[in-house]
Amino acid sequence: MGPLQQRRERRGARSLSELVREGELLVVVGDVGAESLISSGIILRALRTLGVDFEFYLSIDPVDFGQLKGRVVGVDAHLENCATCLELAEPRPRKPSQHVFRAVLDLLREDVSPSKEEYVLLLSSALAKYTPRSLRGALSEEVKELARDMVSSGIVREVVAPRLIGWGSMPLEEVVRYSVDACLLRYFGRPTARVAESEVARELGVESLKELEDRTYVPNYDAGVLDLYEAAYVIEHAVDVEGPEYAASMPLNYGYFLWAVRRFRESVVHLRECVDAFLEKRSVREGPFYVLECDPKASGTVLTKVLRGLRLIEENSVVVYRVAGKYYAPLQSLSRAQRVGLSGSKTEGGYAVLDSSTLGKLRTS
Repeated sequence: MGPLQQRRERRGARSLSELVREGELLVVVGDVGAESLISSGIILRALRTLGVDFEFYLSIDPVDFGQLKGRVVGVDAHLENCATCLELAEPRPRKPSQHVFRAVLDLLREDVSPSKEEYVLLLSSALAKYTPRSLRGALSEEVKELARDMVSSGIVREVVAPRLIGWGSMPLEEVVRYSVDACLLRYFGRPTARVAESEVARELGVESLKELEDRTYVPNYDAGVLDLYEAAYVIEHAVDVEGPEYAASMPLNYGYFLWAVRRFRESVVHLRECVDAFLEKRSVREGPFYVLECDPKASGTVLTKVLRGLRLIEENSVVVYRVAGKYYAPLQSLSRAQRVGLSGSKTEGGYAVLDSSTLGKLRTS
């Protein structure tokens, strides 16, 4: 029986306590995407609460996970060559899912109840898959169910509003300055004295902002964010700029998230500079990549989504920064296959740092 067959026939753990009983050490492996990292962090906090020893790795780490001591659990990490590893998001033919948070919540149900902050982070990280909203379809039923549960619990309230981050929470002049979800080039990143709704609608190419209304979720307590779509971008920004491990630490210490919110809002100035550089045609197209000389403090993932939302680049394209002859590719924006091809490459924060030769190979992979 081969390793993959063994893995298919192995029954997964039904609870965290069942996993803990299998060994003294639990090894958690997360991917570099927002939902996987936040879900991993929630498991780590549960283990800390239970007094269980744990180690945390990323799926991109040059580690033979099958040789690690302890029970190895992949959180949407796709550890396909590890026969002894348990993958929480392993596809099920009869019930396919694009989310890992349900498996994580099911795993914790008997042992630890996530806090309201963890629920906010979890839903926000799942919403990251649906940004920019101008290009994404309806939320999955799983995400809607989690949102309904959070509304029923009083953690958030559901608001129908234009797809502009902070709508109803800030003056319109500030909304159009900071919103990366529906970026308005006329106002984004620039102080503006006065803005009318009709001007915003005209800038977005609609007769009325009602045409852009969508559901969003606003915390019922001071969570540090205007709404959960802003939180989704904050997490992605943190993955790139602070590093994947930083994002995974947010459920363990919510102060890390609050600091990331501040850094994200400060980064709008850098994002605007990068957008202007692109508009001034200071980018070079290399296959699916747009190479731009820009400050990596402006998240490459967020910038990619801004340019996609403006329909200035294709949906499968990614912005890569070039700094001092090195290329900075945001790992979370690359496909799994591309990341596998980068195994062992140098990383800085959430970027793979490449030379021109490696970027060329990645371009054709």
